[in-house]
Amino acid sequence: MKTSTLTIALGAQLLLVALVWGLQTGDVEEPEPFLGFDADAVDALSVADDGQTVTVTRADGAWTVAEGLPADANKVDRVLEKLADADGGWPVATSASAMTRFEVTEEEHQRHIVVGAGDETLADVYLGTSPSYQRVHARHASGGPVYAIDFSNYEAGAEVSDWLKKSLLQPDGALQSVARVGEAGWTLTSTDDGWSAQGAGIDAAIDQEEAAEYTARFTGLNVLGIVDVELPEAPAARFVLADDAGAHELTLFHLEEEDDYVATSNRYAGRFEIAKYVAERLDASLEDLAPEPEEADDDAPEAEDDA
Repeated sequence: MKTSTLTIALGAQLLLVALVWGLQTGDVEEPEPFLGFDADAVDALSVADDGQTVTVTRADGAWTVAEGLPADANKVDRVLEKLADADGGWPVATSASAMTRFEVTEEEHQRHIVVGAGDETLADVYLGTSPSYQRVHARHASGGPVYAIDFSNYEAGAEVSDWLKKSLLQPDGALQSVARVGEAGWTLTSTDDGWSAQGAGIDAAIDQEEAAEYTARFTGLNVLGIVDVELPEAPAARFVLADDAGAHELTLFHLEEEDDYVATSNRYAGRFEIAKYVAERLDASLEDLAPEPEEADDDAPEAEDDA
């Protein structure tokens, strides 16, 4: 009996030594990466949740989403690179009940991501619950066990606005002029000496700092997303902007009931939500850009009465 016990103990020790030695020498087989594709080869990314699907595509080096609108290329590349390098380590579950519990089945999942290049599918996975910070349970749609990979569901939303290039309404290159269209219209033009203003048929004096701050609102304009709303007949403001690509029209609408603002552009199809405080600061007049009136000097001597 003692001999048998000693034999078992010795065998366990030898097995442990062999395992440690194998890890040190690389003889123990490492787990296969969960995904492994060339991110640079991808030309299509599809993300779906339980209610909607969005697809981002690349053509001629440019990423687009929803009827050719520009996508946020930096975000798309970042997500693809993270997925391409996703290393799940060893499986965390294999049972059908665990797959349902971790929400990585065809019927129950939080994200369904498909990555493609031409006619080839490079990745087709379900993402589910999160076991820890910035990690998510994942499983190949073709089957297999559950893994935990370095990713988060919020990084891959299923709405068009999640992938839209938020700066799409900004000028293309340098902003050369801003013209407000209407009866009380005016124009700001960039010159070597700053901004010049014309309004009501005559030159108007403006504060250069105010003009620079105002035009910067167009160069830094970001949208919140795409909205499907009915627009009022009369816009709140209409502008014609000239930049390196030519002139284009930007129109602001105020949805009074919701107190929201929506912008449209003749460069892109769609209606884009604008932050209220941004839209209100764009709705300006030349008087808003006029220099501050000089204050009277109370210490100045009064003129003598010669009478």
